[in-house]
Amino acid sequence: MVWQSKNLSRIQYIIRWLGVIALCSTFCLLPKELPAQQKGQILTLEETIQMALERNLEVQLAKEEVSFAREQNKEARTGFLPKFITEYSYRRPSETTTKFGGVTFETEDKNQYSFTGRIQQPLFTGFETLSTYQLANMGIDVAEIQLERVRLDLILQVKQAYLEIVRAVRIREVAEQSVKQLEEGLRVAENFVKVGLRAKVDVLDAQTRLGQAELQLIRAVNDIGVAKARLNSILRKPIDTSFEVEDILSTEPYQRSYKATREIALQQRPELQEANKNVAIAEKEITLAQSDYYPDITLSANYLRRGDEPNVDGSDNVDRENWDIMAGATWTFFEWGKTRYATNQRRARLRQAKDTLEQIKDRIMLEVKTGYLTLQAAGKGIRVAEKQVESAEENFRISQERYKEQVATATEVLDAQTRLTEARANYTDALVILALARANLVRAMGLEKEPG
Repeated sequence: MVWQSKNLSRIQYIIRWLGVIALCSTFCLLPKELPAQQKGQILTLEETIQMALERNLEVQLAKEEVSFAREQNKEARTGFLPKFITEYSYRRPSETTTKFGGVTFETEDKNQYSFTGRIQQPLFTGFETLSTYQLANMGIDVAEIQLERVRLDLILQVKQAYLEIVRAVRIREVAEQSVKQLEEGLRVAENFVKVGLRAKVDVLDAQTRLGQAELQLIRAVNDIGVAKARLNSILRKPIDTSFEVEDILSTEPYQRSYKATREIALQQRPELQEANKNVAIAEKEITLAQSDYYPDITLSANYLRRGDEPNVDGSDNVDRENWDIMAGATWTFFEWGKTRYATNQRRARLRQAKDTLEQIKDRIMLEVKTGYLTLQAAGKGIRVAEKQVESAEENFRISQERYKEQVATATEVLDAQTRLTEARANYTDALVILALARANLVRAMGLEKEPG
């Protein structure tokens, strides 16, 4: 009986240590990251941006505005060219005879047909034609700048939606890892309870943690679906289209100085270019308004055919054809100050355009400064998040060692695992914040992508 009792004690001792070793092995050998799931087409960020630019309706509207401005420019250019005018008329006067010395003379035809052909060339219009043409040219520039602004806004929107999916996928992977670790932890806790090494409270705690992790996984999967639906909407694709994205998160630091970043923004921002164009347009509109101070000078050549028949082949009273060349000037020299008032209105618009230019410049400088500081802070946040992950991993390792020595509970190991999961999620968020900060700064500089 003594021999059996000793052997039973040894067996129980061995079973306990085998359980401890199994639990520690479970936490040590589980992979830190799960392989990405491959589902559907893989879209790169460049492909996604190109697809959005081709399909987006705002971009198409902006392109049509450019087409409209170009046609308007062609219309304005015709003001320099001669006009060709034709006129065909019929006249029947009430009296065609006159009396002189008791004799009646026929002075006009009863049926009067006439055909006129005229070439009219403006020589000087008080700079109205030239100013109108120059304004039309500026209109093309403004439309193209507005198109570029719409493109940049759309590219930023695509980048944000794309990064939202990348973040959701990473968070899902962290959640899946957490669920798998907690499932293994629950299994080990149940085994310990069966052999009497732990109280049932360890199992209940593990079940609670597992339930929380499963809820987080459900939210993560749902976030992926919502993020993909949003990107499909931007791309104008069916909302349920299946695709995957590339993980573009990185810790690469931003190399350019604030001064260089600001200079690029001052040169490239379409909003600033448009404001400068609006100032030039306002100046040209003053010249256009002042054109009424000058006379209009026109040169015309006329060809005339007349007759008493529809074929205008002449008659006894009129010659069949005639022609002339004429130069004329028209000058409205007094209209009660109308031109002066119109000029003053345009000068007020010019002052507004200049003030708007300064406002936009100040706003752009603020956006660049804010974006640059945000990017610098995001870079520092990466380093903090990395240290948190390192600390959480070390804490998890120490908890495992303490558990081996029977000086720590399973709850402590589970707490360490939970903190590690949170640290990894925070690290993912830090990477996304950095990527978004880079995208926003690129947009603040007025660029489609970061300069090399």
